[in-house]
Amino acid sequence: MQQVTLEEIIKLQPKGVLTVPKKMREGLFDDMGIAKISRIGAKLIIEPIRALSYPVRSYTDGDLKDFFELDEKETKELKSKGLV
Repeated sequence: MQQVTLEEIIKLQPKGVLTVPKKMREGLFDDMGIAKISRIGAKLIIEPIRALSYPVRSYTDGDLKDFFELDEKETKELKSKGLV
């Protein structure tokens, strides 16, 4: 499947502001959405970021260590009973 490439010349405004043409934003960006911009050599890559509609918990290294220790212990118990 071939991808369609859209190209357009735009003008960079004072303070670095630029407008992404509507035909390029449609289906990618929500109004007032957020985006990630990356520089790779002489290219700028702009990607939409989708916000999750629910809270996401972040875990500390200690939380992860505790989880993996518990998982290892429970796996050993299940193996000893022939369940895994």
